[in-house]
Amino acid sequence: MPTPTSPPPRHTVAPLPSRGRQWWHLLLGAGLLASSGSTALAYSHASGEPPSAVPSSPIPAAPGDLREQVLTLLDASQGPLREEQWRRLGPQAVPVLRSLVVDGAAPSSRRERAMASLALIDPPQGAPSIQEVLEDPRAPADVRASAAGALARCLGTEAIRPLTARLVDREDPVREAVALALGRLGGQQARQALEERLPLEERPLVREALQRGLSLAEP
Repeated sequence: MPTPTSPPPRHTVAPLPSRGRQWWHLLLGAGLLASSGSTALAYSHASGEPPSAVPSSPIPAAPGDLREQVLTLLDASQGPLREEQWRRLGPQAVPVLRSLVVDGAAPSSRRERAMASLALIDPPQGAPSIQEVLEDPRAPADVRASAAGALARCLGTEAIRPLTARLVDREDPVREAVALALGRLGGQQARQALEERLPLEERPLVREALQRGLSLAEP
C-alpha cells in the first residue's frame, strides 16, 4: 500500500527570546522618538518659531570681551560720535569707559572719546568721572577741555556751577572750552559768569572764547 504523503512542513518564525524582545522594543521606541522629533523640528521651521532648545536671549559678553568691544568702538569713533552703537552697547559699558577716563596712561584722544561716550550712554553715572578729570590739574589740558563740554552734555544747567569755577583755571584751553560750554548752556546764570570773567581775562584767545560764549548765551 502506498504511504500517504505528508503535508509539507510549515515555516514558522521562532519567538524572540525575552532579551531580544527587549532590544526590539527599545529600537522601535527610539525610532518613534526620532520621527516625532523630526516632525516637531519641521513644524517649527515651517511656522517660523525657533526650536525650544535654542536660547531666546543673547549670552552676556564676558568682561574681557566687553572691554575689547569698547576699545574697538572708541578707536573707530573718528568724526561724529556713533551714538546708536554706544546706546546699543548699553550701560554695561559705563564702568569700562569710566576706568579709561581716569586712566592717566591712556592716550589723550582715547580719554576724550571715552568722556564724550559716557555723556551719551548714561549721563548720571558718567558725570562724576568727567568732573573729576575736569578738576584734576595733573590731567592733560586737552583732556580737561574735552571734559568741560562732556560735563555740560551730562548735567545740563546743573553743570553751570562747576564750569564757572573753572573760568579761573590755570590752563588756557580749559578756560576756552568752559566759556564755550557755558555759552551753549545759556541762561542768565551762565551769561552772568561770562560777563564777570571777561574784563579780568588777559589772554586774547580766552577773551575771544568768552565773547563767543556770550553771543551763544540767551539774554
